[in-house]
Amino acid sequence: MVRLLQGIGGTSRGLGVPPEHARFGARTTTDQNQMETRVSERIPVGILGTTGTVGARLVGMLANHPWFEIAEVGASDRSAGGRLGDLLAGEAGDLPDAVANLEVRSLAGGWSSPLLLSALPSSVACEVEPELARAGHLVVSNASTFRQDPDVPLIIPELNADHLTLIGRQKSRWPGAIVTNPNCVVTGLATALAPLHEAFGLERAVVTTFQAISGAGKPGPAAFDLVDNVLPFIPGEEEKVAYEPRKILGDVGSGALAEAPFQIGVTATRVNVLHGHLVSVSAQFRDPPEPDAAVAALRAFRGQVADLELPSSPQRLIEVTDDPTRPQPRLDRDMSRGMTVTVGRVRSCEALGLSFIALAHNLDRGAAGAAVLNAELCRVKGLVDVAVGNRS
Repeated sequence: MVRLLQGIGGTSRGLGVPPEHARFGARTTTDQNQMETRVSERIPVGILGTTGTVGARLVGMLANHPWFEIAEVGASDRSAGGRLGDLLAGEAGDLPDAVANLEVRSLAGGWSSPLLLSALPSSVACEVEPELARAGHLVVSNASTFRQDPDVPLIIPELNADHLTLIGRQKSRWPGAIVTNPNCVVTGLATALAPLHEAFGLERAVVTTFQAISGAGKPGPAAFDLVDNVLPFIPGEEEKVAYEPRKILGDVGSGALAEAPFQIGVTATRVNVLHGHLVSVSAQFRDPPEPDAAVAALRAFRGQVADLELPSSPQRLIEVTDDPTRPQPRLDRDMSRGMTVTVGRVRSCEALGLSFIALAHNLDRGAAGAAVLNAELCRVKGLVDVAVGNRS
């Protein structure tokens, strides 16, 4: 039986980070030594949904990861039995032979890896992921199925690593745990809002998204629908964008989640861009900032894990550009291997007070990279058993 390490309960500051530094993730010498012990060997991981857009990206990111080793991969029955390298056909880049030669297995049956990264569609994840948690696995999920569950942390490590304490509330349901990352466009939006909310108190915002084709997964919208066109509605997307930032920027100081009290009005659109989700934001704050003050807050923000040296962390979480023509997906989405959020056009708004545009790479920062970063955080925090000789 795979087991999670104990010690995940307690307060929102009970994650090995001193209370006075919890907001910025500062480490003591003891913290550093504990982290080095926890990551002294590569641990086996499994990937679920490997043949989809996000799954292929996960394979590419984990194929040569310093902390993790891809040990098993799974997909739908129609892909089961195939060789991973053949099924991905180059989508994950050049893979080591040991990874390319893995046989893709069905999702049913026992998995041996303590840590599983899921790129399953929500319709499948709703059944598969709880069963894996009941079997004792730590499931890091990209699916939307459990994001609104009050006991399941919805994590962007730099913003709310302390929300991992919610895992303790899952113990009555299963011996393992589920950790989720946000909707791919929410990642950029919430990251840009976090330092502004912390400094000035967000009250409400109006958001329009311009979402890339790859965010729709396979096969995505028909080319004919997007040539010379914008699709002004993405089913199910607006509800996620309205809700998820409230959970991410909420508080777990009492041991339970208290959502942030702001409101977000959303229009979600699909545009003819391959990768990179833009969001246009107009926001009202309790203490309205001038644009210069907002830019200063964005540039000063480091986040909760700045000193943990997670392999997938960018050197800068937020890059603010003064160029009024930026950010642009083609020019800015790949900054820091696609893990930096770029913010630009920070300006006064006559209606609500402040406007800006934010950009994040939807597959790297917003989906696969988000899951890998969450897995790294979970390992550093001691939430997965690295004594892998006890694999089932």
